[in-house]
Amino acid sequence: MKTPRALVTGAGGFVGQALCQGFARRGWEVIALDRHFVDLPKDPRITRFEVDLCSTEWTRLPEELDLIIHAAWVTTDPMSLGMSRGDYITQNVLALAAVLGFATRTPPDSFVFLSSSGVFSANDAIEGLTDQHRPTGSSPYAEGKLKSEGLVASWASEGLSRTYVVRLGHLFGVGEVVRPTRQVVSLVARWMSEARKGSSLEVRADDPLRDWTYTEDLAPAIERLTADRVEQSPVHLSSPQTLRDSEVASLIASEYSSVRVEVSTQPPSLAVKPPMVPSDLSTFNDFQWTDFATGLSSVIEAEETL
Repeated sequence: MKTPRALVTGAGGFVGQALCQGFARRGWEVIALDRHFVDLPKDPRITRFEVDLCSTEWTRLPEELDLIIHAAWVTTDPMSLGMSRGDYITQNVLALAAVLGFATRTPPDSFVFLSSSGVFSANDAIEGLTDQHRPTGSSPYAEGKLKSEGLVASWASEGLSRTYVVRLGHLFGVGEVVRPTRQVVSLVARWMSEARKGSSLEVRADDPLRDWTYTEDLAPAIERLTADRVEQSPVHLSSPQTLRDSEVASLIASEYSSVRVEVSTQPPSLAVKPPMVPSDLSTFNDFQWTDFATGLSSVIEAEETL
């Protein structure tokens, strides 16, 4: 039986690294692309290529691919990088266009573009953001992702590969650190850092509800999605579990001694978006998502050994 092969862009980042390791664990051969790798563990199933997507020699790469996942994205606010809004969006979209060009010349069975619930604004829904809600996010990140979703939809109409726009929500997992292209980490990572120092964990006064997905679930979920052969875009791919910030803080505090949870008395300056609602796809009816407490314990255990 032929070993399936996946190409992952942004493979040196938080999400890309989780995907590479996840697919390798599931028996896939993985082609990992990024400008540089810092902490992607060595694995005989993972072949690394340090490349700039917009200028890479694509002929160096294997042509027979079952799956391409475009996870590369600069999430840091452009002002922090000394970039204009337009340059930021252009840089991200051009990288996607280069990958789509490669996919046009050597079509994989499936192409997945990783988008985000960040395309939505806090006013786009009241109770939960479904795949039927129209996103109106206006940040540079949201605008870039929405333009890219449109580009992928246009490419999909050519029928070269089964194509999926996959929106991810709030993520937590092993290896989440500040990087130049991702300078803001998740609430879970920030609170874990504070807890390790023995600091109290401050919860917003409005105690918002958020969806949380463990990154080790992403590879098996995408594998199942693309094996189903039923295309739907966009797909909201996330665990159905939601937690209040106070619940998350309490679970983290319970893992460390002498860490307190405090509720802020200051009204929040910005509203938090409602949680993302997973797409209603029958292929996930029996999918076993990792519950938050189990995932958190695994992250803490793994990071204690690093």
